[in-house]
Amino acid sequence: MRELLALIACLSVSALARAEPSAEDLKSRQASLEHKLAGQGFTVLVEGSFVIVGDESAQQVKKRAAGFFRWTIGLLEKDFFGKRPDKLIEVWLFKNEKTYRKGAKQFFNDEPETPYGYYSPEDDALVMNIGPGPGTLSHELVHPYMEANFPNVPSWFNEGLASLYEQPQEKAGHMWGGTNWRLPGLQKMIRDKTIPAVATLLSTTRDGFYEANYDAYAYARFLCQYLQDTGKLHDFYTKFVADTKDRTGQAALAAVLGQDLATFDPIFRKWALALKR
Repeated sequence: MRELLALIACLSVSALARAEPSAEDLKSRQASLEHKLAGQGFTVLVEGSFVIVGDESAQQVKKRAAGFFRWTIGLLEKDFFGKRPDKLIEVWLFKNEKTYRKGAKQFFNDEPETPYGYYSPEDDALVMNIGPGPGTLSHELVHPYMEANFPNVPSWFNEGLASLYEQPQEKAGHMWGGTNWRLPGLQKMIRDKTIPAVATLLSTTRDGFYEANYDAYAYARFLCQYLQDTGKLHDFYTKFVADTKDRTGQAALAAVLGQDLATFDPIFRKWALALKR
C-alpha cells in the first residue's frame, strides 16, 4: 500500500510538472523580471501562458502583446493546439538587432546565428529581434506549442508549419500562411531538378533536415502550404499526431491526399512552379 501511495504521489508531481503555468507562476515571474530589469528600459507583461519582456516603449510592448501576440496564440490554439506549453516561457522582444544581440549575450550568454530570433528550449525563452516585423515571432511560437502537443514531431513538419506562418493572415477565422520569400528557393530546386522526392523529405532525421544539401525549409513550408491551400492541413495534422506507427508522416499524407507519394511528386512540383508571390 505504501508503494502504491508513493507511486500515486510521484505521478501527481509529474502531472503537475507538465501542467501549463498557473496565474500565480506567471505573476511571480513577472515580478521577478521587473525587479531584475528595473531601470533598464524594459516592460514586462503576462499574456496567455507567457511572460513578455520588451525594450520598446511601454505602449508599444503592450500593443504587441494585446495585438499580434494574442491574435497569433489564439489562432494557433484554435486550429491546432489543444494544450498550451507545459512550462513557463519568456518572450523577449528586442527593438532592433543591436539590442537583440546584446540582450541574448547578457541574459542568455548566447551569440545568435540568426539576426531575427530563435526559440531556446534550454532557456524556456523566445528571443526576438522584433524590428524587421513579427513574422519570426509567429514562426517561433509554433515550436513550444508543438513541443507540448506533438513532442516527437519530425523536424520537417515542426519547421514546415512554423515557416508557413512567417507571413500570417486570418482567413474565415483561421490562421492562414501567405506565399512568402522562400518560394524562389523551392522553384529553383524544381527547375534545377535537385529537389528530392516528398518521401525523402519526410524521412529525414533531425540532423538530415538541418544539414540538408537542398532548401529543406522551403520544401517543408510549401508542402504545408499545399495542404493548407487544398483544405487538407488540419486533417493531416490530426491523422499524423494520432499515428503511433509512422512517425514520418508518409502514411498520414498519403491518406489525406488519396494517392501514393510518388504519384503526388509531379503534382506538387507543378503546383509550386505556378505560385507567385
